[in-house]
Amino acid sequence: MKRIKILFLTFFIAISISASEREESLCGTFLEPFVFWMWSSMTPKPDNSIVANIPFIEPSQYKTSDGKTLRGYRYLSNNGYTRTSAKGYILVAMGNTMISEQMVVMLKSFSLKGYDVYVYDYRGYANSEGNRRIKAIIQDYKEMVASLNKAYERRLLYGISLGGAVMLNVIGSGLEYDAAVIDSAPSFLSPFGCPKRVDPVANLPRDASRLLIITAQKDSILPSSLTSPLRESAKERGAKTFDGEEYDHPFADKTLEVHYQRMKIILQHLDAEN
Repeated sequence: MKRIKILFLTFFIAISISASEREESLCGTFLEPFVFWMWSSMTPKPDNSIVANIPFIEPSQYKTSDGKTLRGYRYLSNNGYTRTSAKGYILVAMGNTMISEQMVVMLKSFSLKGYDVYVYDYRGYANSEGNRRIKAIIQDYKEMVASLNKAYERRLLYGISLGGAVMLNVIGSGLEYDAAVIDSAPSFLSPFGCPKRVDPVANLPRDASRLLIITAQKDSILPSSLTSPLRESAKERGAKTFDGEEYDHPFADKTLEVHYQRMKIILQHLDAEN
């Protein structure tokens, strides 16, 4: 009995160590928690009424390997009237002040193209469990991509702002994907205390032909000086690039016309094979 208790204690200590390592700060012991706290304080509160009664949107959750539940939504593939068989998935990694209810309703066009669209709140945001840390968030998305890849034939990624940095770390890890859009992501995280290995530029694949990198000339959040090095480096490796003359930060464009043009370019790239 004593031996069993020791084994259980050892097991739970191992889990605790694993979890704490996953949520350790990469970008400064004090700076990273403070920055994520500041960002999350600007995030709207969860509001289920935003998605209430919208057809084909359903709650979704993902259980991470360290036991945290990430909550969000799935926009089911449909033709506007009935659910359709999905030809693939699109996993969206949001900007750091966005919430899943706010985002998923704006992705109807993705679902109408025949894809199941997944959007989750980062750990520590909204109703998702865990502590807000870049290392843990990147690992969460690696796990989600690996899991979704087993369930769908076509594998598509869309990263917005910080989410673009997250998605490039997923791509840089070697996980399979068919196409990805990185929209207004910072080129580097290392100037903010992070190790260079998580810099988006450092995670560009040698063959970047499956990538579309979008930057915005009128970005009110991340100026061109922070985003253009990524676009230029990606172009040298064969990526498609677009520098929007009238673009602001994603989903903050000044007119619907500009926003719809942006979404059209994104969908054309992701759905190119079809």
